Amino acid sequence: MALSYIQKELWANTILALFPEMLVSDRIANTNVIADSRGDKWHITAASDVSVADVNDAADLTYDDLTDTDTEVTVNFDKAMKLIDYDSNKVETSINYMPTYIRRGAERLADALDAAVLSVHGDAGSNFDNGGTDWQFTKDTCAEIPAFFGKLSKACKDLNWPEASQKYLVVPSGFKEAILTYSGGRESALGDSDITRGRGDAFVYGGFNIFVSNNLTTVSTTTHGLCGIAGDGIALGKQIDPNSVEMMRAEGRFADLYRARLRAGYKVYRATALIDVEINSTTVAT
Repeated sequence: MALSYIQKELWANTILALFPEMLVSDRIANTNVIADSRGDKWHITAASDVSVADVNDAADLTYDDLTDTDTEVTVNFDKAMKLIDYDSNKVETSINYMPTYIRRGAERLADALDAAVLSVHGDAGSNFDNGGTDWQFTKDTCAEIPAFFGKLSKACKDLNWPEASQKYLVVPSGFKEAILTYSGGRESALGDSDITRGRGDAFVYGGFNIFVSNNLTTVSTTTHGLCGIAGDGIALGKQIDPNSVEMMRAEGRFADLYRARLRAGYKVYRATALIDVEINSTTVAT
């Protein structure tokens, strides 16, 4: 009986089930793309922009063919988690502990992928700071919160974002506390979004769906948040399947080995749909 193959499927499903809750970047990543593995490349096909032109009443209309952008993206995320489960452990307890370890391993893989995707702030079409300096919200400067969202809305308009699009803002921990400090905690849409697994539940403020993440890039004292339109800024392909998740009997020892591998590729194919939000890493305040 190919029990090991059955176990592969179970582990793969366990890991895949975690991604929708764990990846902040999925809100600004376009997962509705055609992605396939060709050699060591991810090929991600994205629809191109559509052009408009004046109409000449004296001439027939001409029609454009549908076009797309076939982009080769180097697989720059290829990580694995590896576990060993000794027979002595199984004898000493009746608790089914391995699913807990598998889930934690999946969380670490997802965190690493999230950090890789959010690090594309350098490819954003626009930088957003406070007149040449980082945004910084302390208990004394939280009054700048309305100015922050007002200017961010203008930055979105300057990039010609559709007004009806869902706008997502990924910010570092402490940002919610800054808003609460300014608003006195009266903003009912904030809820109680605690940071878990490297990210926080979404809350709404100033017309933006806001996520708190521990996976943003910090350089010196600047933390780089990202602001984008839902699913339009980043094309993302990821792969976990039973062939990449293994449960095997270790040769020469009394133990089982577990291994899960995640391969992923991504590309910012529409940089104008991303804004690099520069926030001082000492944000907020008590």
